[in-house]
Amino acid sequence: MRIGIVGLGMGGATLACLLADRGVDVTVLEQAEDPRPVGAGIWLQAMGQAVLDRIDLLEPLAAVSRPVSRVRIETSTGRELLDFGYDAVPGAAPALGVHRGALFGLLHEAVLARGVPVHLGVPVSGVRPTTAGVTVETPSGDHSSYDLVVGCDGSRSSVRRSMNVTVRDREYEYGALWAIVDDPEALAADCLFQSLRGTREYLGVLPTGQDRSSVFWSVRRRDMHAVVTRGLPAWREGARPLAGRFAPLLDGVEELLPAGYRDVATRTPYRVDGARGAVLVGDAAHAMSPQLGTGTSLALADAWALDHALAGQADVPRALAAYAAGRAGHVRWYQWLTRLMMPVFQSDLTPLAWPRDLLAPAVMRVPGMTGQMVATLLGDRTSPWSAWALPTHEGSAR
Repeated sequence: MRIGIVGLGMGGATLACLLADRGVDVTVLEQAEDPRPVGAGIWLQAMGQAVLDRIDLLEPLAAVSRPVSRVRIETSTGRELLDFGYDAVPGAAPALGVHRGALFGLLHEAVLARGVPVHLGVPVSGVRPTTAGVTVETPSGDHSSYDLVVGCDGSRSSVRRSMNVTVRDREYEYGALWAIVDDPEALAADCLFQSLRGTREYLGVLPTGQDRSSVFWSVRRRDMHAVVTRGLPAWREGARPLAGRFAPLLDGVEELLPAGYRDVATRTPYRVDGARGAVLVGDAAHAMSPQLGTGTSLALADAWALDHALAGQADVPRALAAYAAGRAGHVRWYQWLTRLMMPVFQSDLTPLAWPRDLLAPAVMRVPGMTGQMVATLLGDRTSPWSAWALPTHEGSAR
């Protein structure tokens, strides 16, 4: 079997490693001429950590990460809304706060170390079935053909668009401006912090590596340019009332960079043509808001599940059907949760802040609720009562 992976992101690189470890003929196509580590901090949950452990990258990643074992959310006046630790679930692994570039670098090196061919500067515009297989298209013509093409090309996926499987593709009105700052005194410690003012503004601080932290500022997409144009002093003046003890980190911000979020859903993550096919992984299949910090973990789970399905089924159509069925419940649960949470934390629906601020502390006092919250953050839920597990060759995901 010849497999082409479009996109050298987290999901694509992980899948390339998994396939290469089984001796599969796999090639990666990446649009960037010189892919480099970029991006803000990642809140990597236990599900994603488990996948990286399977390709021997968890230990080196942990060495450049910081455990995030607590979550605290408060209002801009300092009123506590949520404050809980991962120890509410016995044996739960804390999240890892890590620079996105650090994880990318480890995965990129792992792909190259396995001898996987990586073709750079290939701007894929779509895929289509031909007599040679599933052919990858570029603006300058056809590039190559495979038995299976895997779209790992992000929330604006060209592969998804050409497959005609999209049922939802909407950009959220709110995104974030972010920066990574030095944090040698470890002000962020082991805690993800958020301070909310209504539903239109929040400041977030995430430990990011051993001596850095990420700062996030919620803002409408259409207002991002204006915020940046007004300059850092004006932004600091507006953000400082929400920063509390993290105020010194604001002085370390040298540049604010934009991040946007999309809500993407497909009626099916794959298409087949005879014995060949195309399939989607990660944000290409199910982009969502970052409210629960599960995007990277879900992409890594996709990669693991797809590799398992390809190893366990006799042909591509059966493998893709098994992959889609095995991932549906897990992905659906987090899609709906993030859709419900987004208006409460980032929207123009300011009246939602009043019941949120009133009810959140009371809800968290309900017996068992803290455990449910932590279990959700671990990234493996399919409902409040069931979980998705990494499948093995001896069993399948439940």
